[in-house]
Amino acid sequence: MFGDFFLIERDGQEPIRGDRLAFGDTNGRNEAWLRDTLYRNPALLPVQDIDPAFGPLTPLCTELRTEAGPLDVAFINPFGRLTLVECKLWRNPQARREVVAQVLDYARAISRWSYSDLQRQVAMATRGEGNVPFQLVAASQPDLVEQRFVDAAAAALRSGRFLLLIAGDGIREDVGAMSELINSNAAMGFSFGLVEVALYGFGDGALAIQPRAIAKTRIIERTIVVLRDPDGAPVAAEPEPAALSEPGGSPARGALGEGIRQAEYREWYRPIIERPFDDPDQEPPKLYYPNNIRVDLPWPKVWLLANSTASRKICGVWLVEGGGPEKTLHPLLAHLRDEILPQLPEGSFAQFANGTMLGCERDWDSFSDEDEKKAWLWETLNAFVNVFRPLLKQLSNRST
Repeated sequence: MFGDFFLIERDGQEPIRGDRLAFGDTNGRNEAWLRDTLYRNPALLPVQDIDPAFGPLTPLCTELRTEAGPLDVAFINPFGRLTLVECKLWRNPQARREVVAQVLDYARAISRWSYSDLQRQVAMATRGEGNVPFQLVAASQPDLVEQRFVDAAAAALRSGRFLLLIAGDGIREDVGAMSELINSNAAMGFSFGLVEVALYGFGDGALAIQPRAIAKTRIIERTIVVLRDPDGAPVAAEPEPAALSEPGGSPARGALGEGIRQAEYREWYRPIIERPFDDPDQEPPKLYYPNNIRVDLPWPKVWLLANSTASRKICGVWLVEGGGPEKTLHPLLAHLRDEILPQLPEGSFAQFANGTMLGCERDWDSFSDEDEKKAWLWETLNAFVNVFRPLLKQLSNRST
């Protein structure tokens, strides 16, 4: 139980008692309010009382999208270790077990990420560019070395070395019923803690927040096997996309020896080709004859196509699967259609015919100038990469 909260030293004024406030009943102070408050004020989380190895905390983002759903808040420290926080106003024992299972699902999903996956998802959540996790930590740690940080974070991801926190009100020490759920996940190398947050209001409108750690686990070590090549690098099995060619079967033209018109197209697409994607592992687009750029994806004969066409007066981005009638991705994506479309930019569509499966188009007349066209094409192409690259890697791993 929390004791009463008093303000004592206030310029000679009498001590005043704070009134304990209930979440959800006080001016919109609900789970979203708690999430945003913790994100803006990471010092509120008593990490030192749970596992000091995860401090100091740098906020990464809220609503970090994972395969298991959006995680409330993610933090990271200069050693690349993640703290994953789920905010919950617990009302009954069933809800408590559900949120424990939920945060374990988030950890399981993130433990399958590479550092590139983390960088991409944080960039998406923050709308930043480049190595956003490193940039955020380096802002307060100017001596941080990027390569060391990336390597340390990648190692922490591989080992599942996370601090999992559930923060909310109404948490009590009756955590014995949760032990079975936590112990059943002993294959993951996480630390786990429960943080109860109390609010106290004062007559002048001031608010006091008192967090406390009421339960924690020891770190559970896990054993993993990593396949490596003869040089010691991890082995990544990713199918090579099929080679593309011009109409008629001739090889696609490269930059050398191209005609004047092709050079003009290359110059027009240059801002799109040279701008890096959120996903640092994604290869840049390539210009193909006569007027389109393509992005290879980790599935045989599948790519993203983007262009601006005078004949139809549209700009568009499409996910395309070649290979004639033998389209191995068609049935999988058709089944996932309703799950995928909400993740794509507004106006995206699904059409499982003639090789085009999912796309997004926009009329020329809706743009103010050529620069706006190029910006829209990159943003749309980047969004498609963010959705389909991890999805196709996941589907590819399932099929092998």
